[in-house]
Amino acid sequence: MAPKKKMLRAMVKRALKRDDDTVLITKTLLRLDQKESSKSRSNLADDEALEWLKPRTLLKPDEQEDVPDAELDEEVGRFLTTINPQWVADEVAYHYGQGKFVKKPKPSFGKAYPLYIYQGTAIRKDSEEAKAQIAAGYGMVGFDDAGPKKAKVKKSAAEEEEEEEPEPEPPPPEETKHEEEVQEEEKPTETVEEQEAHPIEEENEEAAEAEDVTEEATPEEKAGGHEEEVIAIKPRVKKLANQFNFCERAALTYNLPRRSVETQTIPPPRATYGATVLQCIIFDFYQEDYARKQREKEEEKPKRLRKKERKHAKSAQQIHDEQLAQRIREAWTILERLVNQNIYDDIAQDYRYWDDPSDEFREGMGSLLPLWKFQFEPMRSHAVCDVQWNPHYQDLFAVAYGSLDFTQQQKQGCLCLYSIKNPAYPEYAVITESPVICLDVFKETPYLICVGLYDGNVCVYNAQLTLESSYQYKSDSVRDKHSNIVWEIRWGPRLIDGEASFFSISGDGRVVQWAIMPGELQATTIITLRTDLPPLPGPDGTLLTVNSCGSCICFHPEKADIFLVGTEDGMIYTCSLKYNRNYVRSVQGHHMPVYRIHYNYYNNSIYASCSGDWRVKIWEDGRDEPLFMFELGSPVGDVKWAPYSSTVFAACTADGK
Repeated sequence: MAPKKKMLRAMVKRALKRDDDTVLITKTLLRLDQKESSKSRSNLADDEALEWLKPRTLLKPDEQEDVPDAELDEEVGRFLTTINPQWVADEVAYHYGQGKFVKKPKPSFGKAYPLYIYQGTAIRKDSEEAKAQIAAGYGMVGFDDAGPKKAKVKKSAAEEEEEEEPEPEPPPPEETKHEEEVQEEEKPTETVEEQEAHPIEEENEEAAEAEDVTEEATPEEKAGGHEEEVIAIKPRVKKLANQFNFCERAALTYNLPRRSVETQTIPPPRATYGATVLQCIIFDFYQEDYARKQREKEEEKPKRLRKKERKHAKSAQQIHDEQLAQRIREAWTILERLVNQNIYDDIAQDYRYWDDPSDEFREGMGSLLPLWKFQFEPMRSHAVCDVQWNPHYQDLFAVAYGSLDFTQQQKQGCLCLYSIKNPAYPEYAVITESPVICLDVFKETPYLICVGLYDGNVCVYNAQLTLESSYQYKSDSVRDKHSNIVWEIRWGPRLIDGEASFFSISGDGRVVQWAIMPGELQATTIITLRTDLPPLPGPDGTLLTVNSCGSCICFHPEKADIFLVGTEDGMIYTCSLKYNRNYVRSVQGHHMPVYRIHYNYYNNSIYASCSGDWRVKIWEDGRDEPLFMFELGSPVGDVKWAPYSSTVFAACTADGK
C-alpha cells in the first residue's frame, strides 16, 4: 500500500501545477483506489489513511464468565456419525457361479446413504473434460485482449526527492523498456497466479481508460528521463460451461396479438318426437341401412366392374323367367282344381246338401258319409299324427305324417297342406328329418306352422317360401332341444317386445317357451314337471329326482298366462307363466296317460280331457271331481268341443270310431 500512497501524493502535487497528463493519470488511479476501497472494512482498518475511523469495542455482559484466551483459541473437534437401522451388517446373497452364499460387499459410502445428489454444471479447467472441450473449441477461455493490460506511470526527479527512502536512479527509457519485456517473458507464471488469486472485478470501461493512459504515456517514454511503473490489469476470463447443460442460443418469442371476436348463431330447431322401439322395427331399420350401403358400394364401383354387372343382369333375367314359370305353375294349379271339381262334383254336392233320411228311424244313432280321400304317395307307410284346420282359409288344413310304432320308427316325416279344392295332391309338402308328431297353425299369421318332431326338435315352417328353403327356424340340436318326443306344441301370446312365441311339452318333463328372434329360436324353460316320488339313488351316491312325462298342453282362452298340462301318469296340472316354481293346482284326472285337453268355446271354465283309460271327462275349474264321465270302450286319442254348440264334443278312439 505504501507505493500507492506515495504515488497519490505525487499526483496531487502535480494536479496543483495543472499538468493535463498528470490529471488524466491521477483520475485513473483514483478510480482504481475507489475500487479497492469497496473491500471489507476489516481490511481498511489496517490502512493508515483511515486512522480517523472510530474503533470498534467489544461489549460483554457483566455476568459473563472470564475464560482465558488459550481456552478460547483451543480448537474442539466435532465428529458426526450416522446410524442406519435398516442397514444389515452381514447380508449374504446366493452366488450361482460359486454355488454358495457369499457375503455382500459394503457400499462404497459406508453406512451413510446419500439423501440428495445434485450434479453441477461447472467443471474444473484443468480436468480432462475441460481440456477436451478446449481442444474441440467448446468453452474456450476468452480474453478481451491478447495479453494482460498494463498502465505505465512516469516518475519525475521532484517526486523521487519527496520519497522517504532514496531510490536508485532509473535507467534510460530504452533499457527500462527492454528489462520490463525480459521480466515479462521470464515470469509468465506469476501473472497467471495473480489472475487466479484475485477475483475478476474490472469492467470493460476501466480497461479502455487504462489503454488510453498507456497510449498517452508512450510519447514521454520516448523522451526519456522518467521512471516507468507497470500496473497489470487482469483480463476477463470466460467461464467454462458444461456443454451438456448449456447451449449458447438466444430467441425472442412472438407475442400473439389479442383479438375479441363475437358471433351469434341461430339456435337449432326443436321438435318433439315419440315412437315405440321394438326389435322387429330395429331389425327393419338395420336391413334398410344395409341395403343403402350396398347400393352406395355398387355406385362407387369403377366402370370396368359395372360391365360385369350388365352380364349379371342376364342372370336377373333368368330370375324373371323363373318367376314367370312360377306364375305358369299357379295357373296350372287353378286348372287342376277346375278339373278335380268336375270329377268330384257329386261329392261336392253331398258335402253341401247331403242329408240321410234314415236318421229319423234310428234314434240315438247317426250315419257318417265319407267325402274325399287325401293321400300323399311318399307317405303311404307313415301314420297321421295330427290334423288341424287353417283358421284363415276354411278349405285348407295341415297334416303331420309321423310314426307311432316305436319298435319300427321311420327316419323321415312330412308336413302337408291339403285343400278340399284339390284332393289329388297337397298344396304344400315338405319332408322333415324326423317324424312329425304334432303341429299348430299361427292364428295371426296363417302361413306360419310350428311342428314338433320325434327327435325332440321343433321347427317353424313358412308356407309362402319355396320348398327348397325347407324350415325357416329350427331349435339347436345340441343345446336347446328336448331330450324326448315332443307330444304337443301350441302358439302362445306375443312377448312384451312383440316377438311371436310358442310352447312345447315333451316326455322329458319340461315345458319350454320358444321365442322367434331374428334368425334363431330362443328357448326358455317355463316349468319342469315333478312327481311326488322320493329321489332315486343314482351313480356315485347321488340322488336323482323323478320328472313327470308331459303329454299335452292347453292354454286358457281368456287368461293367457294360465295353461293346463296333462301327464302320462294321469295328472292334470294348472300352471302359470308368472309363477313357474310350482303348480297352481293339480288334479288326479285319469289312471293312464292324458292325451288331450280342450276348453269349451262358450264356457271358459269347462274343459274336456281324454285318456288311454277309455274315458272322456268333463271338468270345471276349481273342482277336483269331474262333472261328467264317458267310457268309450277303447283308448281315446283325441277330443274336441264343437264350435257351434256348448254341449257337443267329438272324440276318436283307437279302434277307428
